Amino acid sequence: MPEVDPVLNVEAPEACYVFPAGKLQVAIYDSPREMGLASALAIAAEQVRLVAEKGETSLQLMAAPSAFPFYEAYAALASLSANLQHAIGRTHFFQFDDYLLPAHHQASFRFLLTHSLFGPLSEWYDASKLHFFSPDLGDPAEACEAYTALLLEHGPDLMLKGQGEDGHWGFHQPGIAIDGEPEFITVQMNEMNIAQQMRDHPTLFRKPSDVPAEAYTANVPLFMRTRELVEDNVPQGSKAYAILASYGTDVVDDCCPSSALKEHGSAIARTTMAAGWALVEYREQGRLSAEAMARLDAIWETPGDAEVTASKQRFMRVSFATLGIEHE
Repeated sequence: MPEVDPVLNVEAPEACYVFPAGKLQVAIYDSPREMGLASALAIAAEQVRLVAEKGETSLQLMAAPSAFPFYEAYAALASLSANLQHAIGRTHFFQFDDYLLPAHHQASFRFLLTHSLFGPLSEWYDASKLHFFSPDLGDPAEACEAYTALLLEHGPDLMLKGQGEDGHWGFHQPGIAIDGEPEFITVQMNEMNIAQQMRDHPTLFRKPSDVPAEAYTANVPLFMRTRELVEDNVPQGSKAYAILASYGTDVVDDCCPSSALKEHGSAIARTTMAAGWALVEYREQGRLSAEAMARLDAIWETPGDAEVTASKQRFMRVSFATLGIEHE
């Protein structure tokens, strides 16, 4: 006779490649869907465990297209799992960063999270535990200080991380010190960040001046306070440089803020073949070919501005020298 209440343990998708990098492993998948599902399963399992052990937990989330495969997989798991639904109701949710924009503005990360993630989870979350970062309400410096304190009060226990095309973490950009006190900081958006925001949100940011000049973000020391698990998701082919810079060697440097994740004791990086091809070549060959460098150079192409393109390509080569990544 079949079971009235069958139990199905879902296995995560199998990675095409797995490489060690510092204290973590990098798993490379065929598709963004597989990457996102693997991270959703890992975070959901820890979330359920922590709620069972402590009564509540916390999750800090990136708000970006990199996270869309995770959002979709996570919401699907929640719709099927009473245990995860229960855990969601006892989870404190936090942001990484945001602009000085009202929450209803389509470019606000609060808007993105509300519509892309929390909307599908609306049956299960506790609204009092959705801790949105609101630098537009009152003094931004006070908002940064208060949000830092609240985040540290609750953890964070878990994190869904992403990274930028230049290896930034949140909006903690290359060149900003990756040591110091954990806090939310103000950053000036640089050319690489502006270009990425235009690619991520082409209907919102049609020209560079549409992108806000400043952003507010947790810094790397604050991100590194995550206690239980950090999942890094990087699906886009435009981030092949970032994956290689972060995980090609064991070197950690502020030229690539995401490289600091290699020093976290409980983290895993998940990416796709579209973004991980350069890392695969480097790990298998010990250096990048001239063809690979040309392919990476193409990432930095800025139509109509050869000087900016050349500047970004120089940044890549200087960073590779700092990180010990050899190339032709």
